Amino acid sequence: KNCAGMAGLRRLRSKSYQKNQNEVWQSVFVDANSIKQIRGMCKSLEDNKIPLKLFKKMVVFAVQALTEGKLDSNVGTALMESKIAHNTFLGTCNLLRTAVRQNLEVKEFSTDIQQIMPKEFATILCKAYKNRLDVMRDFLSEKARNLSLPGLASLRWRVDVTISTTSLSRVFRPVVLMSLTLSDGQIVTFETSVEKLNELRYCVAKLLKLTLDFEKHPMLTRDL
Repeated sequence: KNCAGMAGLRRLRSKSYQKNQNEVWQSVFVDANSIKQIRGMCKSLEDNKIPLKLFKKMVVFAVQALTEGKLDSNVGTALMESKIAHNTFLGTCNLLRTAVRQNLEVKEFSTDIQQIMPKEFATILCKAYKNRLDVMRDFLSEKARNLSLPGLASLRWRVDVTISTTSLSRVFRPVVLMSLTLSDGQIVTFETSVEKLNELRYCVAKLLKLTLDFEKHPMLTRDL
């Protein structure tokens, strides 16, 4: 009975610990799509599977990627050959990039990081964020400006139906005429059949779903 009671107590404590950990991860700044990957990295830190020296190297490489947009070829090769190094690099890069994009102050960043990883690792990452925040912010802002495309300012459309033409195939067949005004002033006009418009709608919806699926993939969180 005593053994059964102790086992039950351990299970209860384990569930309580898990609940507390879930609450912590829900409160920090980490993006929901990246929590699983980063949480795995932090668990490896707690279990001493990632040496402090290796973690320090990966932080340096992550900062380099977020301030220069590239890594030396030998560094890339080393990352691909070691799964632990690769996951640590992705995790630190993701944490730093997300914090910069959310415009977190150093104090906010430090508070959250100290909740999710051991103190000695948190100290290294927080120091890098404090020292290189302005450079990372400038680089990511400039990159976002260079990648920006004109947006949709307004959309006009109408449906035309031809009742008389030399081409019998076009008689009484509705055609959708669309005019798109872009944010840079450019106007794009085109016409399409109802069938092609439905096909376009389907393709756009499919691409949006694929984009959301790709954004959740851990291999696409590097943003180098």
